[in-house]
Amino acid sequence: MKVAQAFRNLDRHGQQRAPEVIQEEVRQLAPHLARFSEDLVRLDVSASQTKGKTRIHVSLRLQLPSGVIAAHEDGFEIEPVLRKAFADLRHRVDRHVGRLKHEHQVKRPARRRRIGAPLPPVRDAAEAERRALFFDLIEDHLDAVYDTVRRELTYLECSGEVPEGYLSVRSLVDATILKGLSLFEDRPSEFSVGDWLKRLAFETIGEEARAARRAVPQDAASLDAAPEAPAEEPTEADQEMFEFYQPDDMLLLEELVADETGEDPEAAAASQESAQALHRAIAALPALWRRVVALVDLDDTPAERAAAILGIPEDEVTRTVAAAHSYLREKLGDAGHSSDRAGATLAAVRKMTARLPLPIEDRSRIETALSVEREGETS
Repeated sequence: MKVAQAFRNLDRHGQQRAPEVIQEEVRQLAPHLARFSEDLVRLDVSASQTKGKTRIHVSLRLQLPSGVIAAHEDGFEIEPVLRKAFADLRHRVDRHVGRLKHEHQVKRPARRRRIGAPLPPVRDAAEAERRALFFDLIEDHLDAVYDTVRRELTYLECSGEVPEGYLSVRSLVDATILKGLSLFEDRPSEFSVGDWLKRLAFETIGEEARAARRAVPQDAASLDAAPEAPAEEPTEADQEMFEFYQPDDMLLLEELVADETGEDPEAAAASQESAQALHRAIAALPALWRRVVALVDLDDTPAERAAAILGIPEDEVTRTVAAAHSYLREKLGDAGHSSDRAGATLAAVRKMTARLPLPIEDRSRIETALSVEREGETS
């Protein structure tokens, strides 16, 4: 493995200690890269410190024949910052290698038949009318279901609770809608349609996440995986093109943060950085805490409604919000943000959270599935 190091404005201790730590961490990284030829692997390590400031930024960029993996970390002491960055890089490498070995496809065909399976043809006019009524009931809430599923699955993949790529947003939205179709006549009267669908979405995600963890052991590999083809020496153009490479279907925390426009680019960049740090901290919360924060802070749901959606007492929602906020402020402080910035980020997170609508093709597909003509019926 070729290793390039660059240090900027580090103090004397940092300049002496950084190369030693990097050498140790590179030795630990090497076994994770056994799949690749050493001549085709390059690691760029950058550590910088702004003049007059104590905060240190470390950037790692690992060039592989199959793409580029990057990791970043901030802090105030060079050794722990480097070690955290390398730990994150090793985790990302393991996930990347798992994708190359098709680990996420283990048992996947059987699961595809169960999740998001197409609806069978309707049997009679009553069933056709029932499906049409159900679509009319949920149509205005499909965007919210999609956004809830996308955000929660992003958190689950980021935290490592679900193998990356094993579940998809589309399949989970389908499964939520199919579950609703089987239950909608018995929907609790105290729920609005939107709140009921969110409850079903959380239940569906939880069930499938538990099934995913049972189905895919950490060291699983597909027997059908083709051997890796020899890779050519990456060119400089390849390195530039893959600087921020990620697989096409990868869910990224950065996509949960809306772009801010304003006259002060520096302030906007600081807000973006704080919001991304906040979402990383939310991803690390226990599942119930994360869902409470998502409903109360991100969706502006009153505590009473959040309690009903999650099936817990209202006072538990209140206690959870307070505990989660305390944890998030602590994590933001650890990431180098002041307590004032942490508080401002929590207050502004709702505005800075990106909302994406259900893709048009998925909406059309769902509408078609719920309004299909009866089997054997002619127009």
